[in-house]
Amino acid sequence: MKKNWQVVLAGEGGQGLILAGRILSEAAIIDGHNVSLTSTYGIAARGGYSEAQVVISEQELYYPKCLFPDLVLALTQQAYDRYADSVSNDCLIIYDSKDVTNGRGKNEIGFDFKEALLTLGNLKVINSLFLGVILQKLNIVSRESMVKALEKNLPPKIQDINLKAFNYGLENQ
Repeated sequence: MKKNWQVVLAGEGGQGLILAGRILSEAAIIDGHNVSLTSTYGIAARGGYSEAQVVISEQELYYPKCLFPDLVLALTQQAYDRYADSVSNDCLIIYDSKDVTNGRGKNEIGFDFKEALLTLGNLKVINSLFLGVILQKLNIVSRESMVKALEKNLPPKIQDINLKAFNYGLENQ
């Protein structure tokens, strides 16, 4: 497993990006890493720009933000446009293939999150779904620690559908 990761989760308010950043951070802590989580969100609770940045390291952290992301999740065109031209070609961009017109062409993966959510029968589990997709593409944290972090951060009554969404993202691409 790589020693350091910088992950940006970007989209709009209401997509669970901040909660997903917290879950990813806790999974990394369970795995024994040092973590920094920062978040940005607009004044609108839903619909405004929202972002979580997670820095994971085996060493001490000296800066809390992502300077050179290894992964950007872009759920909206605004999020994609914000990062596509500024990250290195080594940075993997996972984007929503229904809402984002990609143009970078290198190291990108489109995923139809809306279709997957319709298949799952619940539109509110997008954060668990994209965490599964991320983990399927990059070995950032262990699956076991991600499941523990999901269970710790979600109310018991919605854990089953969220774990189903996480596993769907982990197994379908």
